[in-house]
Amino acid sequence: MNKFEEIVKQEKLVSYVQRDRQLFGFYTMVLIAQEQAAKKVKIKLWALLIVLTVFASLFLSSINQSIVFLVGHLNTIDITDIFIMALISYGVAGLYLLLIRRGAIVSR
Repeated sequence: MNKFEEIVKQEKLVSYVQRDRQLFGFYTMVLIAQEQAAKKVKIKLWALLIVLTVFASLFLSSINQSIVFLVGHLNTIDITDIFIMALISYGVAGLYLLLIRRGAIVSR
């Protein structure tokens, strides 16, 4: 601790002169703004975490019931149902391609 106290005494004896006060003020304000922005981001992230947690807790139970319903009925699907689903999905995809080529569906 003796060496540390010597360094402190030496630094107290030295006087520093600020050459560009505007630059120093600007730098200080930038540091303050960065710290405030970091605090705002942390607050927003915590708020987002809380909102997502509430959203998940509210809607996961209904999603869970839907998944249980679908999985429960998967064992009744046979090859004809799979063929019908494939035919419908390819038909819808073909219809979309036809509408896109004719210009009926315009993406902006």
